[in-house]
Amino acid sequence: MLTDAQRAELEEMGAPNVRAHLLPWGAGRGADVGGFKCGNINRGAIVDWLAAEHQHVERRQRWTLFWAVVGGVAGMASVGATIWFGLR
Repeated sequence: MLTDAQRAELEEMGAPNVRAHLLPWGAGRGADVGGFKCGNINRGAIVDWLAAEHQHVERRQRWTLFWAVVGGVAGMASVGATIWFGLR
């Protein structure tokens, strides 16, 4: 479980930098990862944080795609209506 200070430091670093920071440290989930201002952080907690961040990014991308499709359909419908009613 991450403390508020640890979570804030990870968020400040960003997910790509955190992934790069994990490379030279131990591979097990129980390994302590050092080099943070707030002290060592358990690798398992960092991996869980990265997974949650990834889910958040995926969710945001899905909503962006949804609204892009809605906008595209609305745009095509307005062009179709303009052509249909403009020819009459």
